Amino acid sequence: MISELYKKYKKLAITLGGLLLLIVVLILGVRIFMTRDVIVSWITPPLEYYTHRKVSLVDARVGLRGFHVEGIEFRKQGASAPLLRSEKLELRWSLMALLLGKIRIHTLAFTRPEITLVRHEDGSFNVADLLPQKPTSEPGASPGKIARREPTGISLLLELLSTEDGHLTLVDRFRQPQSTLQATNIRTRITDFSTSAPVPFQVEGQFEGEGQGSITLDGTYDLPSNTFEGNVNLQSIDLARLVPFISQHNPVVIQQGRLTMAAFISSEKLDHFKGKGSLSLSNLQIKQDDKLSKVLELQAGFQLDVVHSQQTLSIDALDLELNGQKANIQGLLTQWQQRPQLNFKLSSPQMRLHELLALLPKSPPPSATTETLPDQPPAQEEPSVEKETVASPSVSSSAEVVKQSSETDGVPQPTAHSATTTVQPAETEGEQVATTTEPASTPSEQKPKSLQLDAQGEIHLDWFFYNKLVASNVNCHLSLQEGKLQVEPLSASLYGGTLGGSVKTDLQVTGPPLQYRIYTENVLLDEIIAAFWSATSGSWSGNVDQFSKANGIGTDLNSLQSRTELNINAAEFSGHPITQKLAELFQAEDLQELRFSQVSARILTSQGSANIQRLHLIGPIVQAEGNGTAGLLDKKLDLRLRLQIRAQYVGKLAQLRDIVPKISDKYGFVQLPLNVGGTFDNPEYSLDERWLAKMSKKAAKKPQKKVKKKPPAKSTPSEADKVKLKEDLQKLVQ
Repeated sequence: MISELYKKYKKLAITLGGLLLLIVVLILGVRIFMTRDVIVSWITPPLEYYTHRKVSLVDARVGLRGFHVEGIEFRKQGASAPLLRSEKLELRWSLMALLLGKIRIHTLAFTRPEITLVRHEDGSFNVADLLPQKPTSEPGASPGKIARREPTGISLLLELLSTEDGHLTLVDRFRQPQSTLQATNIRTRITDFSTSAPVPFQVEGQFEGEGQGSITLDGTYDLPSNTFEGNVNLQSIDLARLVPFISQHNPVVIQQGRLTMAAFISSEKLDHFKGKGSLSLSNLQIKQDDKLSKVLELQAGFQLDVVHSQQTLSIDALDLELNGQKANIQGLLTQWQQRPQLNFKLSSPQMRLHELLALLPKSPPPSATTETLPDQPPAQEEPSVEKETVASPSVSSSAEVVKQSSETDGVPQPTAHSATTTVQPAETEGEQVATTTEPASTPSEQKPKSLQLDAQGEIHLDWFFYNKLVASNVNCHLSLQEGKLQVEPLSASLYGGTLGGSVKTDLQVTGPPLQYRIYTENVLLDEIIAAFWSATSGSWSGNVDQFSKANGIGTDLNSLQSRTELNINAAEFSGHPITQKLAELFQAEDLQELRFSQVSARILTSQGSANIQRLHLIGPIVQAEGNGTAGLLDKKLDLRLRLQIRAQYVGKLAQLRDIVPKISDKYGFVQLPLNVGGTFDNPEYSLDERWLAKMSKKAAKKPQKKVKKKPPAKSTPSEADKVKLKEDLQKLVQ
């Protein structure tokens, strides 16, 4: 029994030993036969055939799984740097094919490869010849057939191409100066190479530099249809280094910023792209015209569809959040290689315009030569109150409705309700509010940059904030054509009333850029005063109707030129130095609170000063007409008023106490010339002494009114008086 087992295992041991010896002899024979030169002659031809580059290597040997190559390099003739240099390369063969006596390589595994991509001065890449191209016929080939020489050496039928711990260098010579971008720790796996099914792939890597960013690609590529789809994940990518390689034009330089994105992207024939995902830009800062913007924080969710050959970008959904402000955009961008055209719809729950403007780079306002506004007389020729012939307002007069402006641009005009005042028509349609003279350009003067974008779209904002101004339900149509921006029509709800109008500007012309027409109806005066002049909040009330036409540079009051038709109904002024000083002048505390049924005026603004024309105030106690100026910056006042006030208040003035009965009208009003100086916060009132002297002289010559004495009325005796009188007469006769 034991001897039989011994014989059996002895035969097995001899057989295994023989096989092992055969394998050892075979390996030794292969190693002796397959020298470096033999291996090089086998593996370099197919590699050179498929890469179109000269392949060189330091050492090569054979192993159990395939060939092992060290120090391999792929370089094109005349190139300054190799396309690929790898520390190690494994070419793994198929065991099944090896048993049939064939060497077939199915795996290429690179260890620590160094890849160099170059964009040349003409914009082409050094890997352009590796991309799929249309085959060309060789000389002598029969028509309709393509002569293709198969490479000598071993055959390559790849099922896996992988890299470990790779290094990528991207050199951009297209831009000046030359830029370089590097990525490390690159790991790739491309599996199941096939011409009939999508090829899966995975790519991972990190970008060099402070605060390294990473990139991950995971998807498939279909070679026959040239279709790609996959997931892209970018983490903390340095935009200042990445953007120059993406954009061929660089009007805006990104100084700093980090990009994080997660998206699903698909492509058909590298022409039709679709993308859906989200991205965020942190610590973003741009430089334009040597000026830096403030730091921006942007988050966005997007769904895009791009057809490059048709120059069409469809924005199905773009949810933006810029420094906390959110907006949703839908639209279509076309013709970006000629002149981009954008049609869009934008909606936002709220927009804080002053915060957005603060993000832009600051630039000094351009100088402009301004001319006098229409209807604005020169300062030295302003008429005095004495030279005006104005009807006195009266409380008992009936109110009539008059139009305030003849500007009929399809915009509703406010109406003014005046007792005896008729507002004259404003400028005709052909007149300009203000004109600017553009200075002659000099050779050294830089011309404005041409804005290469045309756009039009609808904008809806639930809430709109500009400093302390708050509007709701804002709707407008925006049009940008050839650098000319127009926002019209514009409508919004504002402090209990409505606001409308239009805004126009030319973005390619220096000088005052804004031109706008604005009207309001039934806006609460106290709310709008609190928004622009919070220090006087609570001192004013009323309902405002106004129409303004103006141009200027943003909030620069010196450049503002405007014409405003103003009407305030049911106005009440109290608790402000203007009413307090008036009460001190007439020694009457109740004048600190004034009520007016109507306040109307035309105001022309230029060079930081408001010229007030046709000012009318109609109230039960105080009425006034006049004109003058008010400084928008220094708040200086220079007003000349023809004041009408109740006679009982005038009697407290010593110089008028004796002549009040002679100068009051039949309604009990006394007309006084009143000058207002000082500032808006500290006004100074004074009576025109020359006019008072003239009035006193006329009152002395005027005879005092004779008062006719009426005879006492005869009373009719009652029945009781008659009876008593009869009794008294009878007693007297007796």
